[in-house]
Amino acid sequence: MASRRGRRARAEAPAVALAAGCVLFAAVPLVQLAAIADRTADAGWFGYGPPGNAELTALLEAACRALDWERTAAGVRLGAVVLLTGAVYGLPGARRRGRVVATVVGAVVLGAGIVADRWLGIDLDRLVPAVRGVWPGLLAAAAGIAGLVLAGRRADHRWLVVAGAALVAVAAAVTQSDLTGSWLSVAALADAICGTTQPAIMVSTAMSGAAGPSLDLDPALAAAVLLAGPALLVAGVLRATAPPGTGEPQDG
Repeated sequence: MASRRGRRARAEAPAVALAAGCVLFAAVPLVQLAAIADRTADAGWFGYGPPGNAELTALLEAACRALDWERTAAGVRLGAVVLLTGAVYGLPGARRRGRVVATVVGAVVLGAGIVADRWLGIDLDRLVPAVRGVWPGLLAAAAGIAGLVLAGRRADHRWLVVAGAALVAVAAAVTQSDLTGSWLSVAALADAICGTTQPAIMVSTAMSGAAGPSLDLDPALAAAVLLAGPALLVAGVLRATAPPGTGEPQDG
């Protein structure tokens, strides 16, 4: 009886982790809405002359507050991705060489894209502060990549788990990219305040230049990725954990 309960608990663990991960995924937009409500109405300036130190300081404070909210949202997404990866890990193992190769290649490509997206252009003296500033996004991206690799080694029907894990990893990578770009923009604005006072156009150029290229997605596509990733994982996990005799073929 005890062993039967243990097997049942192990079989239900992926579903529990999956449900908790989906709840946290749904909580991310709530954090983002709170960030919008907390945004200051006007932290900038109007005029043709260069901004003063007070205006730049007010803009920096608003940018730092927005960055804190973005870091909080990335932390919530980190928890969601870790739970979803745990759900994938709890699935039965399966040997599918083609699927393993595909997921490993996809993980390598995504990891290379993350590095090339932001981190190749960061100065070495700013690398450690950047890592400290965006660590929730980096860990979320790493957890997403780990989940994608694990998906290739787990029972999966019709590649649903692999597709869901891939979309979750992409969403985590985009979160990391956005957070890193925001941190670089804040750092550029802080440099402008510490150095010579610059006109507004110079500050704007410095911030946009620090952000650089990004893994930006069209808003509609980004929403589709955020919704489809967990949905495909739910379908795949339910199929993979279906008990024998329910009509679902078992992945060998």
